[in-house]
Amino acid sequence: MIETYLLEHLVAFKNHRTLSEAAEALHLTQPTLTRSMSKLEDEFGVKLFEREKKRLYLNDTGKIAAEYAEDILHMHEAMEEQVRLSDRRSKTITVGSCAPGPLLELMPRLSTTFSNMALSTEMTDEDTLIAGLNNKTYQLIILNHQLEGEVYHSQHCGSEHLCASLIPEHKLAYESSITFKQMDGESFLMVSEVGVWDAIVRKHMPKSKFLLQSGAESLMEVAETSSLPTFSTDLTNRVLGMRHNRFSVPFSDKDAQMDFYCICLKSEYKNYINWFKRL
Repeated sequence: MIETYLLEHLVAFKNHRTLSEAAEALHLTQPTLTRSMSKLEDEFGVKLFEREKKRLYLNDTGKIAAEYAEDILHMHEAMEEQVRLSDRRSKTITVGSCAPGPLLELMPRLSTTFSNMALSTEMTDEDTLIAGLNNKTYQLIILNHQLEGEVYHSQHCGSEHLCASLIPEHKLAYESSITFKQMDGESFLMVSEVGVWDAIVRKHMPKSKFLLQSGAESLMEVAETSSLPTFSTDLTNRVLGMRHNRFSVPFSDKDAQMDFYCICLKSEYKNYINWFKRL
């Protein structure tokens, strides 16, 4: 079997066309690369190069060998990547979610259930989540609806109710509930990644401006010295606590309430049965 480094040297020579340039790219001396080219011819038992004075170039057979060498190296890289990915997947549970709230509440429980596994989380759009579940990038995903089809197992895993976080001086701070229409037109401080909630608040409050902050910590720092409303939910209030010197007033609109479902491939359900029993 031809050693991998010889194939790498052949591909480098093909791409750089001269021994000196190929040797420089490989951080080798030119005599070392010349020996590799000769060894390749010995391995194949055929002539791969034409030699004219001080010039060396691939003949037609050598060009074919170089093309195959390139393909083999690409396959070798793909094999290594897939083997490492498989190993990572066997030790890691990757969870994707359409909103940040469920991850806050469920991840500590998931960590307890699978104490011998590493956990990785990501929040992204629904299409990416479903595609990732199908190709096993994600082992579990969280959506705001069940997935139909025999290949999926979906189970309710919680709910979330959107609220406006208002300073005491706000005219609606002492109301038991408010509507999107009442708040439409006000500027809000909002975390840049709120998943499916983003489209909902923009749809129902088209006149409002949303001043995006890079993360929850950044939002809290700005909110401390700002009179602008922010968003919270009953779930985030429960997990993170109420924000200092603010009132959390729930929206009464239907779209302000969201149910969440934890979903896995039915073929993988046996691996997560203990988790689903806890939901």
